[in-house]
Amino acid sequence: MLLQSICEFPIFYVIILALIVACAFAWLKAMQSSRRRQAKRDALIAQYKREHELRRAFASPTLEQLSGTPPARLIEGLCCYVQTQLEEQENPDAAFADLPEPAQLIYALGYVIQDTRIKLSDFFRRNGQPLTGAAWEAARQLIGGEYAEIFYQQYIAFDEAHEEASLIEGEIEALDERFCAVITERGEALYARAKEYILSQSSIFSVSA
Repeated sequence: MLLQSICEFPIFYVIILALIVACAFAWLKAMQSSRRRQAKRDALIAQYKREHELRRAFASPTLEQLSGTPPARLIEGLCCYVQTQLEEQENPDAAFADLPEPAQLIYALGYVIQDTRIKLSDFFRRNGQPLTGAAWEAARQLIGGEYAEIFYQQYIAFDEAHEEASLIEGEIEALDERFCAVITERGEALYARAKEYILSQSSIFSVSA
């Protein structure tokens, strides 16, 4: 009976089949979109919890704490410490410009660490001057080497003042991969240079004994 019906009205069943396929495709896309949204929410919640914990831990940093904290965590912690101070000011941007250079560099480098856990380009897509400029100075002065080389290429590619140095998406992705490899292989050792700088400038961060 069904076969006879299909033979008599083939276009009707073709339409039904097409609707079923379309519904299945739409359901699949909706599920994928939902998973992506959930992943973003989870990432934001984790970031919020991490920042809250760092703010609490570095509310009043001590020299002993600076000396005993792993480099990347130390930089992020002091970034949160400076951010808390900036938020207390009426004009945070002007307050940032008035910070001593060591505080500006470490603050910017903390954002680099936070925003580049997946891609270096994420940092430049999320931020602009003067933060990106301070971050470049931090990469150049405190870390150097291949890290700074890759950082500079993306810095000028995203900076409006260097339009002639723009990169195509494939080149940016290649730099992201190189940067990720550098951090994976030598991240803590590279950030250890910045930690040495922090210890030499500890008074800038109102460190107590």
